[in-house]
Order: sequence, then C-alpha cells, then structure tokens
Amino acid sequence: MNPRIILPFIFCLFSFHFSLAKDIYVSPNGSDSNKGSIEAPFLTIDRARLAVQDELKIGLTENMYVNLMAGTYTLDEVVVFGLEDSPSGNFTVTYQAFNSDEVIITGAKPVLNWVKSESVEGMPAESLGNVWVADMPEGIKTFRTLFDGDQRLTRARGDDFKMPLKTEIRRADSQNTYYNKDRIHLRMVPYPNNEIKDWDNLSDVEVVFNPVPWNLNIIQLESVDLKNKVGYLAFEANAMPFTNKKHSIAWVENVIDYLDEPGEWCVNTKTRKIYYWPKSGTPSKNIVAPKLMEYFKVAGETFYDLPSDIPARNINFKGLTFTHGDRSVWFKNRKGWGIQHDWDTFDYGNAMLRFRGAENCEVTECRFTNSGGSAMRLDLHAQNITIKDNYIDYVGHMGILLVGYGPGTKDVNKNNTIQNNILHHVGQVIWHGHAIFAWQSGENKIANNYIHDVPRKAIGLCGVRCQILMKPDDNFDEASRTIRWYDIERTVDSTLTPQKRYAPYLHARNNVVEFNRAERTLLKLSDGSSINISGAGTGNMIRHNYIYDVPHVGFRTDDWQEGTTLVNNIVHKSGNSAFIHKGINTIENNIIIDCARGIHFRAYPQQYFVPESDIKRNIIYSTSEKFVPNSIFKWGKMFVHQAGTKSMPYEYDMDYNNYWWPGATKDLALKQKNGIEANGVVMDPKFKDLENFDYRIKNKALIKKIGFKPFDVSIESFGITKDYPQNFRQKDKTLK
Repeated sequence: MNPRIILPFIFCLFSFHFSLAKDIYVSPNGSDSNKGSIEAPFLTIDRARLAVQDELKIGLTENMYVNLMAGTYTLDEVVVFGLEDSPSGNFTVTYQAFNSDEVIITGAKPVLNWVKSESVEGMPAESLGNVWVADMPEGIKTFRTLFDGDQRLTRARGDDFKMPLKTEIRRADSQNTYYNKDRIHLRMVPYPNNEIKDWDNLSDVEVVFNPVPWNLNIIQLESVDLKNKVGYLAFEANAMPFTNKKHSIAWVENVIDYLDEPGEWCVNTKTRKIYYWPKSGTPSKNIVAPKLMEYFKVAGETFYDLPSDIPARNINFKGLTFTHGDRSVWFKNRKGWGIQHDWDTFDYGNAMLRFRGAENCEVTECRFTNSGGSAMRLDLHAQNITIKDNYIDYVGHMGILLVGYGPGTKDVNKNNTIQNNILHHVGQVIWHGHAIFAWQSGENKIANNYIHDVPRKAIGLCGVRCQILMKPDDNFDEASRTIRWYDIERTVDSTLTPQKRYAPYLHARNNVVEFNRAERTLLKLSDGSSINISGAGTGNMIRHNYIYDVPHVGFRTDDWQEGTTLVNNIVHKSGNSAFIHKGINTIENNIIIDCARGIHFRAYPQQYFVPESDIKRNIIYSTSEKFVPNSIFKWGKMFVHQAGTKSMPYEYDMDYNNYWWPGATKDLALKQKNGIEANGVVMDPKFKDLENFDYRIKNKALIKKIGFKPFDVSIESFGITKDYPQNFRQKDKTLK
C-alpha cells in the first residue's frame, strides 16, 4: 500500500479510538478514584460529570451515557451542568438509571439518635412523655420540611384565626397596597390573645395566611409587639393579611407550643433541636431533613441586560427519582420579583431540577416525589426542552414551571414540549403551586398530560397584566421589577390602547395546550380555573382538553386576555362555571355537561372593551332547573376605560349554540330578543352513555343544524398515551 495512504489511515484509526464516546458508570458503592467503568464505577455524579468533560475535550462521535447504578445519591451541593458539560453538534450526554434500576437523588440527611424529650418551655401538657428530640444534622443551617421515608411529616401548627380588615388602607387591583407609604401593613399580622408570642427563636416561627383566594403566604416572624398584638413579618406579603372575606385565615407554624398531636414536629435552629411526636410511639430510622431545594441545574451564560444568551445544550436525564427537597422561602427585597400573584419568584433556584439558559435537553421517565419545593423549572433562556413520560406527585410547590424574561423585547423562553406526564398532589405545602405553569413563555406544546387532585390550577399561561405595565414608577407590585422598561420605552407605540400597546412584550403567546385531562382541581384555593389564560399574549390555542369533577371552573380567559381560541374541549361537572370569559377570544365547538353555569361573562377594571369575541357551535347541556347557561354582566358593576353599549353576552357574536336544560326555551327566546343566537337551538344531544363517560352525540340532526364538528370524545383521547411508562401507570390509583 502506498505510504501516503497508510499513514493517514493509521492516523484516522488512532483518532477514532480516542474520540469514540464511552459509557461512564457511577455507584453508591463506587469510588471517585476508580476509572468509571462498569467494573470500577465512580462514587459521585459530579466526578462522572468531570469525566464527561474529558471526553468532550477529545470530541464525541456518538451519544454518551452516564449510567447510575441502583441506590441513593445524596448531594451536599447543587450539581451544575454548564457550557463545559455540553456536547457540540447533535450529540447528547444522558445521565440515566442503569438497567432501569431505582436511582434516587436526594439532598436530605438522616436525623439520628432520637431520645425522649424532657419538658421544654411552651410544650403542651399532653405532649409530655410522647415527644422525642434529636440534633439537627451537621451541615444543615435550617429546613422547613421533614420526611419519614416516602411521607412528608406534619409541622406543628396553631389554630386558624381571623381578624378584621383594615378598610382604611387603599388596595391595588392585585390587592397589594396601592400606596408605597402603606407597605408596612404588608408585614403586619394582627392577632388575637395568646396566638403569637415573642418566642426566643422567632426566625423559625412562620405565619401562614391566604389574604386572597388565589395565594398562600408562608413568612417567618421578625418581631412581635405584645402590647398592640401585632406580629411583624420578616418580608412583605403579596397582600395585607385578612384582605378578603373568602378564605382569609391565618395560623402559626413551627413552634413547640403547638406540638400537641401525634405525627407533628418542629425545629429550633437556635438550639439545633428537632422535636417529634411519632404516631407509632418511636421515631423510625428513615427520618431525613433536607439541606437543598435545588439538586441539578443545567446552566449556560445568561445576560439580563443583553439581547442574547449562551445556553448549555444537549444534556438529558432519564429514569431518575428526585425526592426530599426543601420548601421555597421568601427573602429580603423579593417584593416586585414575584411572577403573577407572587405564585413563585423570578429566576429562583427552588426546584429539584432546573434549566437556566439551556437548549435541546430532555427529561424522560423521571419521578419527582415527596418534596417540599417544586419539581422542575425552565428559567430565562429555555428552548427545545422536552419533559416527557414523567411522574410528579406529592411535591410542595410547582410541578413544572416555565419562567421567561420579564416584559420587553427579549423573548427566549419558548418552543418547549411538556408532554405525556402525570402530575397530582402538587402544591401540598404552598397551595398556589400549579401543576404546569408558563409565565412569559410561548410557542410551547403542553399535551397529553393527566393532572388530578391539585390545590390550584392544572395548567396556567400568563404574562404581566397591563395595569402593572401602566405604572412604570411602581416597583413593588407583582412582577414590577421584572419589567424591562428600557426595552419598552424604546419601542412602545403609546398611541394604542393598553392591550395593543403592551401585546408585543407579553411572550406567553402561541402556546398549544391540547389532549390534556384534568380532574379535581382548585381543591384549596377557588379563584382561577383548571386551565387558565391571563395577560398571556395572543395566539394561544386551547383544544381537545377534558375537565371533569372540578368544584369551581373549567376554563378561563382571564384579565387582559386576547386572541385565545378554545375549541373541542369537554367540561363535565363543574361546581361553578364551565368557562369564564373576559377579553376578546373565541369559544367554539365545545361540550358543556352538568355544570352550575355554562359560560360566565364579565370584564376587568381599566380595560378597553371591544365586542369581537365569537361564541359559536357549543353544546350546552344540563338536567338541573337551577342551571345558568350564561350569566348577564351589566357595565355599571365595574369601572372600565371604555365600556360596551349592551350587557354581556349581548355584545358578542354569539350564535349557533345548542341549549338543553329545563329552562332552555325561555332563555333562548330572551337571547334572541336581545340580538344574539338567531340560529341557536334547543335540542337534546342524546349523548350515548354519560354514566360511563361516553360523550358521543347520537342526535345527527343537531350536529347538522348548528354546524358542530364532531371530534374524538373518547376518554382515551385525553391525557397520557398508551406508551406511557407502565411502572408509573401502576402507581396512579385513579387510572383504570
């Protein structure tokens, strides 16, 4: 062979040998001085990450896998996957459970050496002889959740109490204080006799209250004024305590005075003692206290003041279980950095798995369970992230949260896929935790998810409401400090109405929410709906979703919402309304069955009303004489910049809808008298078998009469698909 050919050939073989990607192995029984092979695995994930970096420097020729062998991996600090951990081109690095083994990622440490507690100041008499005490684990400064194996333990709490509203303090639309001078009231909790004391470890003691029916505050005390019976919080709440008559209660947590029932615990970080009254009589060996809120973070370089970022890429996670994270807390100067209604904090590491400046990553077949905080976050720059085939249950805050940059011209949180996941019992500590929530995040696909038994919404899309954007001098209302005013002032068209003026800066647009199934939502906080869109931007498509057995509302286009299409959805058994409609949107070809109300219409303060909504070809059915197909909203009830000329729904293009309920004929005649529903009908849809959830419509004449377009109404067409992981399917007791 020609030497000029042989030498390059040998060189290519040599290069191929050293650039060929290999599998890396990690085991709880390994050693970081090992080679990382299957025979000699590493001990820690971080050591494996460094070994991946070595391979990336050589260059990959195929995808690479870090195989985690069965067992528990306890983290002392967050594992950060950055630019140096990102493969180039289309190659990926996947951190996965080896051979489908059970791999548990945790940041919690065991609580050991429990002994029977002697009497402690404040301890209730009934607790004496029942309470055990242990030292806080080394390396943990504080924690707010405690676990016994796969159960979160109940923290000691006092009785609920209510106090009168301070009616003299003016409130904003968000229920925040209107004036800056009144902000001190956001930190003041008036209390009845003996409910709050000047405890020695005040920073451990938290007041829990929901001043409005859409938010729960959990904030530690800073000081107590015993003379005037006022507790001062360490940080400002989103609204004054006891602002709203509905749901407006408070209680005190994490103090020895209220440790009066089996199963409860509290901690005193000043003495570093944990107190626990076990139900079984003695503490188990599986009690752990969390050190971390965040476990894994995929993070590139983000530049808040620049138009573009440098994302980390091509890093996947498969088959892992994340558990025992701590609960999120507020912090100094947080006010104004909350996303809508302070449901979470902008750019904050409070989820077990977080992407912050990342692209082209996947999370598949993972479980997030039994934790005090959130499961996953996609922050700032997050694109082409796929979250699929996962199981999320019993987490304290959000299930999956997408949070882009605040209103402005930078729009880089988009094109993500949240598909084929089961989420239930999220928001177990912080009640306003949603199952899936996208704030300033658009062009995402949220599909085939099954969501049930949650205290708040199943799916929410939102941005920043216009009344916040209309107050550039205010930096303490919700999300006000996230607004990129230098972008807006440079590009805004101030001649337009607020809806049109700020629409370009609201990036939760063009999302597709489809084939999802939601049951038993809003179980703790009533305001909102199972699937809710509010100030989110235009072009959102909500189609082919199924909502069943909810105590409040199915779908809602909420404040400052325009350009949303809701089509081919089913709402069966809603205790309030199937739909709440505000703004300019389309509600078409939906099926409403046995709800208290069909479509509830209303406006929102400060809006400019435009009568351009289409409500057509919906089938509205009820067997109740008390059923309200459409509420009537009169403009005198609410201040708006520009009101309509007729009551709602008479303002809208509302036609070709079918009504079947005891009062349908009379109600339709009233609608037609007021200029709508010229082609509306009263006909029995003749559903095939409602008792067995067969929603097929046998009345073909009805379909033809109103132009209803039949769609797949089988239960199997909603929620998870047939290829959803069988091991997770078996864990959900609601699936048949």
